[in-house]
Amino acid sequence: MISIIIVNYNSDNYLNKCIESINNSDIDCLNIEIVIVNNNSYKTILNQKYSNLNLKIIENSKNLGYSKAINIGINESSFQIIITMNPDVVVESDTILNMYNYFNSNNSIGVLGCKVLNLDKSFQLSSRRRFPRLNVILPYLFKLHYLGFSNRYNYMDSSENKAHGVDSVSGAFMMFNRDLYKLVDGFDERFFLYFEDTDFCYKVNKKGYDVFYYPDSKIIHVKNGSRNYFNYLFIKLNLYLSFFKFICKYKLLIRN
Repeated sequence: MISIIIVNYNSDNYLNKCIESINNSDIDCLNIEIVIVNNNSYKTILNQKYSNLNLKIIENSKNLGYSKAINIGINESSFQIIITMNPDVVVESDTILNMYNYFNSNNSIGVLGCKVLNLDKSFQLSSRRRFPRLNVILPYLFKLHYLGFSNRYNYMDSSENKAHGVDSVSGAFMMFNRDLYKLVDGFDERFFLYFEDTDFCYKVNKKGYDVFYYPDSKIIHVKNGSRNYFNYLFIKLNLYLSFFKFICKYKLLIRN
């Protein structure tokens, strides 16, 4: 019924909490498998109490990047509905079931995202994003919202408590179906880290499907929890490289 794909890079301290939150969820009526893809990570040691879960671990001999690892995990999974999920995420007890029910009741939805919270339960702006067109991304990059301009990149002109269509949702937790994944040729493996979720949502949008933000389902995202072993320069380098790859791929900066 649902395949949950988690890419892990040396995040076992978070991963166990992530799996525990899934295990404690209201999922008795759902058939769920969990596929963990270790990107040349330290050997994953999961708590033995998860032996009741349908869980598979795939070991990569090197860090293949997030997109390629996600594609490997999806190709090794079985079910029609797919959730991609970061290891530093904790789901609420009703998150998965609510998402599944809402997704199945709306045939126009291609990708469904949820409300992402920080550890202190404050709203995480990356829950939803507009595509980085010039009129949206420049005010964001120059932090003009501090001067009174609206942060339209993160939809701060729309209520965080209202379900609505968006350009893209946070890749920390996304739901979509396998047929659509195949239709858009999966995740673009040229994005080693960052913007693979935005790219995926863009391709889904171009196929005529909606990308939807659904705040009635919530997760807690530690954010940076899965990056403790990346150095700061490596993170920033991949962020900007992926940003420019996305811009060059779609030439969005010259469009309104």
